Amino acid sequence: MVDGNGLLHPREYWCDGSDADSSRKKPGYVIVIGATNKPDVVDQTLQRPERFDREIYLGVPDVKSRKQILMMLSRKLRLEGQFDFLKIARATPGFLGADLKALVNNAGYLAMKRIINKRRAQYCSEVKEATKLVQPSLRREGFSSIPDVTWDNVGGLYSLRKEFHRYIRCIKSPEDCDLFGVRMQDGFLLFGPPGCGKTLIAKAVAHEAGANFIHIKGPDILKKYVGDSESEIRKIFNRARTNAPCIVFFDEVKFVSNAFYK
Repeated sequence: MVDGNGLLHPREYWCDGSDADSSRKKPGYVIVIGATNKPDVVDQTLQRPERFDREIYLGVPDVKSRKQILMMLSRKLRLEGQFDFLKIARATPGFLGADLKALVNNAGYLAMKRIINKRRAQYCSEVKEATKLVQPSLRREGFSSIPDVTWDNVGGLYSLRKEFHRYIRCIKSPEDCDLFGVRMQDGFLLFGPPGCGKTLIAKAVAHEAGANFIHIKGPDILKKYVGDSESEIRKIFNRARTNAPCIVFFDEVKFVSNAFYK
């Protein structure tokens, strides 16, 4: 049903025949499944008991899942004998299923361009090259996946590298931290004059750790209305948790503290 403002009324639209009691009276069982990429904007009346009262989050595929997806998508392709699916999976952090499908399609196109009249199998190098043509969905939503910045781009700062290396090791091997009861530090404050390389260091840490990276500029989260800034920050951390390992970098962090205090 649609009201005068053109808005759907979920309570009136919801079918009474879909509840548990009525379904028992008839053969079969009706399950209603809804899908959204923005659960926070779903009408709360739809999230009450006996409606969509259970949420199932489909997260970003990890390395193992990406490998399995790539293997499934490549079942009908002619591949070289030693095709390294794990290598491709590790090179595609932040890629969703649709991104991997586009990746395989682009790899096939590149192979077709190169063979012309000569038939040959797709090589791992072509799939690697195709990763440059496909932009992962997370990057379009504010993530930059793993930054292409290493400590070689930073130069010097050997004591700082050594300090961060301990934490990078914990990110890569969290089971070791659990085994020895080590609690990883989860917050760092980099300070220094403009141009000293703070952003570059944060990106290098994310690269070495193989972590997704979110770069937030302080002024961007300052909102006009009370509560909006806090809501924006909450969304950022929710996204980071569901796409771990992830490094959140707040540029000009003073604006973030202002958002909380105001």
